[in-house]
Amino acid sequence: MPSFSQSVRFVKEIEKKIIEWNYNIDFNEAIMLYEIAQKDAALIHNLADTIKKYHFKNSVELCSIFPAKIGLCPEDCKFCSQSVYHDCKVEIKDIASVKEVVEYIENIVTFPVQRLSLVTSGRQLSDSEFEKIVNIYSYISRNYDIFLCASLGFLNRERAKKLLQAGVRKYHNNLETSSSYFRNICSTHTQKQKLETLKIAKEAGLEVCSGGIISMGEDMTERIRLAFELRKLDVDSVPINILNPIKGTPLENIKVIEIEEIFTTLALFRIILPEKTIILAGGKENALGDREMEAYECGVNGCIIGNYLTTKGMEIQEKVDILSSRYQIAAGS
Repeated sequence: MPSFSQSVRFVKEIEKKIIEWNYNIDFNEAIMLYEIAQKDAALIHNLADTIKKYHFKNSVELCSIFPAKIGLCPEDCKFCSQSVYHDCKVEIKDIASVKEVVEYIENIVTFPVQRLSLVTSGRQLSDSEFEKIVNIYSYISRNYDIFLCASLGFLNRERAKKLLQAGVRKYHNNLETSSSYFRNICSTHTQKQKLETLKIAKEAGLEVCSGGIISMGEDMTERIRLAFELRKLDVDSVPINILNPIKGTPLENIKVIEIEEIFTTLALFRIILPEKTIILAGGKENALGDREMEAYECGVNGCIIGNYLTTKGMEIQEKVDILSSRYQIAAGS
């Protein structure tokens, strides 16, 4: 373990390289930063904050998600309440109607929400379900000025092009965890299939959004691996969820990692991905409570507001009021 003065010099060197030389740290440097954080966490958190402010100043981007299909998922992801493999009490919902989505949009457009994503359960939509979703996107893009994202499972090239034509600008598919840890989380599909979907989306001209869930039993090394894998993919935004252990799932009894470990994870993601939007997503209210604002001082510059897929989030007005009291809400794209 380096001394405090050695740690300060190393962190300052990394800061200079990233900001002045547009340098990307390597895996060993990331591990060293984590080792420093175990003793002097503030050094790493402040480094992440400095990098974030250099690229994004004091702004926070707001996103919202709408569950356009819920439940009966044939995948066995251990964290998910929507899987048919798990004994969870989830209200099943078929593909949403245009009316339902419009009602939701009318509620959020009064707030400075820049992005909206429709999210559906399952490996991928049927042809008829997909066409319904495309029609919804087409209607929204014609009638509302909001950046549209989609999270609809696996894609093929034809579907990617249709989404782009309907007004969708970004496609989301989480890697969930590192490639070396993924087998501990899911067995019914592979991470390779996720990578193929992200590749297809990029080739079609869509931006891509991909991140993961922390506190699923992985260690920091696995989280760092995930960050480097996302950097290699050159994703545009990175949502980081914190596991919300749900009764009936295989991970229901996992103890959520300590808050300082969460902050250090967020900071390392920022340092590894200096120019990407790092979004604090699901589980933050449960894991961070009244310390959530500290996360935005550890490199985070984005926030999912409102409810999630099957769990409640903070009321939108309350979240916006808290964020806007300390940060500038980013303008829409």
